[in-house]
Amino acid sequence: MSKLFMSAIALGIAFSAIAETTGDKPRLSTIERKAKLEAVVNQRVGGFIEKPGSGQGSIVYINCQKKAPKAWIDESIAYFTEVTKFKINYAEGTFDIKNPKVEGNVSIFIVEDDGLPTLLIAPENRWAMVNIAPIAQEKRPIFFEQRTKKELSRAFAYLCGATGSKYERSLTRGISSQTELDKNPDYELPMDVVQRFWDYMKPLGVIPAQRSTYLKACQEGWAPAPTNDVQRTIWEQTHQLPSKPIKIEFDPAKGK
Repeated sequence: MSKLFMSAIALGIAFSAIAETTGDKPRLSTIERKAKLEAVVNQRVGGFIEKPGSGQGSIVYINCQKKAPKAWIDESIAYFTEVTKFKINYAEGTFDIKNPKVEGNVSIFIVEDDGLPTLLIAPENRWAMVNIAPIAQEKRPIFFEQRTKKELSRAFAYLCGATGSKYERSLTRGISSQTELDKNPDYELPMDVVQRFWDYMKPLGVIPAQRSTYLKACQEGWAPAPTNDVQRTIWEQTHQLPSKPIKIEFDPAKGK
């Protein structure tokens, strides 16, 4: 049994171990799960790499306010980049509701305006808006932070084509007040919501990047040159000549 095959088995076991949860263990965030997974993947199969040219289009968060820290927006971008594999960028600008300046293929504006509702979605015009002003009426800092991140997730979901979920506590359910957001432990979305983004965004020109392990990329023939010892071992084992190559002898009767 080859070392690469054994690595694949070990990786599968590692995935299962990371996915396991028990009632007395705290729930890991997507970012924490990613860190644990990547540590195993780096060691076993050379880490994850992105296939050049496989992703198209972009989603841009446009920050037009100062009350909510940029770090909260960055966290939302990091989360959705990880779960969707879309290219998601950050920009700063202004918001004119009559003529919003969309960047990328679609944009999410983060604004502060006492005259606007918390969320606005304009799918035909390819933008959504999250208004920090009504959220900031909550004076408890942790509630303000969590509600902001949850509203960013809701805006992303609605703009990118997903609402209903088989999970009744999804953030995309019918919510009529800010306090209802507090029932959700975090800003993450169920996978049945996330999976709908890919089909919906494709006609809008947003296609996720193809991400694979270095081992699989070597097997498929598009891996770049190795950059560390693990990748170098995988590269050499994948590209080495077989120990008993097939011999083809000349047949005079057939002339070949």
